[in-house]
This record gives sequence, structure tokens and C-alpha cells, in this order.
Amino acid sequence: MISFDDITKLFSIDLNNRMCIEIEFNVISYPDYQYCWMGKCPKQKKSRFIALPLPTFIKGKHIPDIYWFGLPNHEDDNYCYNNFDDFSSAPIFDGKTLKEIWDNVEILSIDSIDPEERLQWYLQKSEI
Repeated sequence: MISFDDITKLFSIDLNNRMCIEIEFNVISYPDYQYCWMGKCPKQKKSRFIALPLPTFIKGKHIPDIYWFGLPNHEDDNYCYNNFDDFSSAPIFDGKTLKEIWDNVEILSIDSIDPEERLQWYLQKSEI
């Protein structure tokens, strides 16, 4: 099982405005939260992943990444956050936060790859 500390490290990796992290997961004992998604992507002028008007990249200025959830039966709800603290403490799982339900989270894949394998790749990449 991937710890909340490791997922925190994963979400702290600098994406260099080039790549996205996409995690597919289930929440055990919560039938409404099966085959969910969470991730982090750079803000861009246009995004096919997130239905938000996003600011354009301003040369020389850092624009924070977007942290997001994709939840089944909540397609019309917007779950996008500007930082990991807000993302992980939002009470969107029947009034509970990601931190509170973490022991029930079953990660199915990270970027469509085995979660342990991909997590190690990201953590090694962040050490370079």
C-alpha cells in the first residue's frame, strides 16, 4: 500500500510545465467512489482534461499546477485546487477528506502503470 507520505511526495514533484500525473483509485467501503481519478497538471491556456477557463502562461512567472479529482456521478462538479493542502483536505468524499479516507484508498494505477513501479520512478526522478 502506498502511504499518504509517499502520495504527498508524489504530488510535490515539479512537473516542469510539461507532464501530468493521473491516478486511478477506488475507495474501499464507499460504493459511490469506485474508479475515481486524481491528479496534478500544469495550468495551460487550454486544457482538454479540465473544463475551467485557465490563465495563460506568463513568461517568467510561475503559475501553480492544478490538483484535481474526477469522481463518478459528479461530472458536473468542479474539484480543482491550486495546492496540495487544499486538495487533500477538501471534504468531498461524503464529507470526509482524502487524508481521512486514505487507509481505504486502493490505488489501481498511476499514469496507467503499476502504482508501485510508477511511484518509484517519480520518486527517483525527483532526487536527480
